[in-house]
Amino acid sequence: MPGAAFLRGDRVTLRTVEEEDLEFIRDNIDDPRVRRPLTSANPTNLETTREHFDERISDDDAGVELAVCVDDGPRDGDILGTVSLFDVDNSDGHAEIAYWLSPDVHGDGIMTEAARLLVRYAFEELRLHRVRGRALATNPASQRVLEKTGMQREGVMREAENVNGEYVDMVYFGVLREEWEERDWRVGAQ
Repeated sequence: MPGAAFLRGDRVTLRTVEEEDLEFIRDNIDDPRVRRPLTSANPTNLETTREHFDERISDDDAGVELAVCVDDGPRDGDILGTVSLFDVDNSDGHAEIAYWLSPDVHGDGIMTEAARLLVRYAFEELRLHRVRGRALATNPASQRVLEKTGMQREGVMREAENVNGEYVDMVYFGVLREEWEERDWRVGAQ
């Protein structure tokens, strides 16, 4: 597995994103099943993916972006997507989580475990007070991932995104550290 393991769960390892991952990232970000929920309409090429890698992934101040890998089966150690914390504000104690996963492993619980690992990192290691997330109203699977990390629905921004010419609501979620600790939303917990 390229890249150092950063966080480990029961089935998932989050590791650093490395240059050899860039083609996989580009190919998946351009897949309509991935880019539409990310509200990304622009095509990416290897150069724009490399720029993102240089400017955001490799920059310690930009947050944390990690490769999501599984620890068993035929794809053992392969990158399957990314999960990230961005807009990290240490003075106010909050950040936002974002993620995407290769469509061929949607619905396997991989992203739920990856998101829980990163939320745990945000609260236990970064000592943040609040983590927030958002998902299109038309993406119930992503909303479930946020709920399964202990987040509560906080509101809806009506017709906030234009997806394929249609305005779609954006649903906002959040969890406070003490709520997360009380409910024991860590990896392996129900």
